[in-house]
Amino acid sequence: MKKLFITLFVVCFALAGKSQSQSGNAVNAAAPVILENDKVKVTEFVSAPGGDACGIGNHRHNERLVIAITDATIKMTTEDGKTQNLDLKAGTAFWGGTEMHSVVNTGKQPAKFYAVEVKGAK
Repeated sequence: MKKLFITLFVVCFALAGKSQSQSGNAVNAAAPVILENDKVKVTEFVSAPGGDACGIGNHRHNERLVIAITDATIKMTTEDGKTQNLDLKAGTAFWGGTEMHSVVNTGKQPAKFYAVEVKGAK
């Protein structure tokens, strides 16, 4: 069960240019792309305490590898309303599938993640 929620967590770290909110707005237009080539796109997501960790409200992401750069405490809510609170250690890596969700940084420190999208993945 923990693996399921961890997998759901990583869904929150999409690439800003391709992920869309329910309203059609970019998930996080301010998230910098730190590397992009014909095979991958790497986006950095930084979230202040109480802020959205990877997008604005409910949003969807493409499949990706997510790496926690800092320790982070987050609350994830899936499309069906289920919530999960997670404490992540810096260096933790996850693979995330495509899913609608919202994620909030519930910790006391800023959180940073890198999202690596393999181009061609859905």
